[in-house]
Amino acid sequence: MTLRLRVIDLETTGAHPLSSEVIEFGAVDVFCDNDTWQIGDVRTRLFRPSGPLTPETQAVHHLMDEDFTPDMPHATPEALSSLILGDPAPDMLVAHHIAFERHFLTDAMTGGLPWLCTLRASQKLWPEAPRHTNQILRYWLGLDLDRHLASPAHRAGPDAYVTAHILMRQLALASPEELFRLTQSRHVRRGAALRAGRDPYRQEQLFG
Repeated sequence: MTLRLRVIDLETTGAHPLSSEVIEFGAVDVFCDNDTWQIGDVRTRLFRPSGPLTPETQAVHHLMDEDFTPDMPHATPEALSSLILGDPAPDMLVAHHIAFERHFLTDAMTGGLPWLCTLRASQKLWPEAPRHTNQILRYWLGLDLDRHLASPAHRAGPDAYVTAHILMRQLALASPEELFRLTQSRHVRRGAALRAGRDPYRQEQLFG
């Protein structure tokens, strides 16, 4: 039986799902076949935003209004769910900071699949790392990546590709079940959450 972990990354028009929307979805499957972990192809999908992109949004992912065409669909719950759960169906979902992805991808969209957080796992597995962002871990771990697939940073496909390789390093140290336990362990910086106006207890619930 093949165990399949689907690594997901999103680009959005902002940080809050009530006022923002998904405009790019990226996914890479990491799957175990014959006791060997492997990385699948990078898959990406653009979704047309409902309105013009703000300069603040463009400064993150550098997507521009001209990157979208009128025939592109919007990121409806049904469209996102089909990408999350599409064949071959995943057993678990993965993101580098699942609190962000889970704000936009509700349990109704994901079928209630469990999430692994490579950020939280990295904080536990590699406390000596200078920081635990996706890109810093890429270089700190010395990941051997296809630079074309890993670029540009802060786009959904390349970021999912980098996260998939971080996950591969973690799977060499811990089973998916152990990574899930690390994901559930509490590591919320409540002071930072409060200063940002977020509910720290809501942040913890997103990891549960």
